[in-house]
Amino acid sequence: MTPSNLRIVSLLSSATEIACELGLERNLVGISHECDYPASIRSLPVVSEIKINPTLSSASIDSSVREMVEKGLSIYRVKTDLLEELKPDVILTQHQCEVCAVSPKDLEDSVRSLTKKNTVVCSLSAFALDDLCADFRKVGAVTGRDKEAEDLVTRFWIRLNQVNAKAGTHLKSRPKVLALEWLDPPIIAGSWIPELITLAGADPLLVDGPKPFKKVSWEELYDQKPDKILIFPCGWSIERTLEEMKLPQVREKLEAWPAFKSSPVIVCDGNQYFNRPGPRIADSLEILGAAIWPEKFPTKRYGLTFVTNPASS
Repeated sequence: MTPSNLRIVSLLSSATEIACELGLERNLVGISHECDYPASIRSLPVVSEIKINPTLSSASIDSSVREMVEKGLSIYRVKTDLLEELKPDVILTQHQCEVCAVSPKDLEDSVRSLTKKNTVVCSLSAFALDDLCADFRKVGAVTGRDKEAEDLVTRFWIRLNQVNAKAGTHLKSRPKVLALEWLDPPIIAGSWIPELITLAGADPLLVDGPKPFKKVSWEELYDQKPDKILIFPCGWSIERTLEEMKLPQVREKLEAWPAFKSSPVIVCDGNQYFNRPGPRIADSLEILGAAIWPEKFPTKRYGLTFVTNPASS
């Protein structure tokens, strides 16, 4: 099988972006329900679906996910018939997070049904920035695009280093940044996010390196005194996050937090950028630079809007 006629199904939005960056967009024959970038892939067959209602509140989504995971159930469903019809040579998925996308476990029965091909399941597992680059190389290796993957790694780190140099690497005073990855319950962003905050010339609060995301109580949150508050719930757009922040049960908790009233609050796109471990994590660092250092990174270039106490707006 050569790269020119390789058939790829991606069950992970970031993997779809990686494949496209490696020049494999024309090889994609199926995508997940969350794959939406680049826009040109949106007409491809969708081979997965979510079992919970994504329009629920953050508290309800959290409860539903925990209940299903505790029962050993997946929150995703693979469309087996469609997968068999598409006859992929490579399936891109992940094994880091049961909430992020279809896992290899979900694919076991589906892949067995593909008896006419020796389909390769390429499972990605980004946790730190170096892992993202390892994933670039892994996709390159299974698709015959090793050189393109190395070029992508180089471009990726050049962009990260450019932001780091512009933000300042040896600052006497570094702003303290608190990054919320979920609102109800509050969850502090981990994995690559603290690394991005550090590269942007700031210090992350509560999770200070490539460590697991941390669920905290509202009381723990109230004890924090950040210079900036970033909010980008996983899988949510800015508009969706602002709607959630205005719900009475969330708004009440946020407005009881002294820092929420006094610190700049920046709502970012957690779906397209920060929580999607693909090439656009470099864009995320640029956005982060603009959020922390608006004087160094002109905000209009990144389409950022700084919101003061959005829950009461």
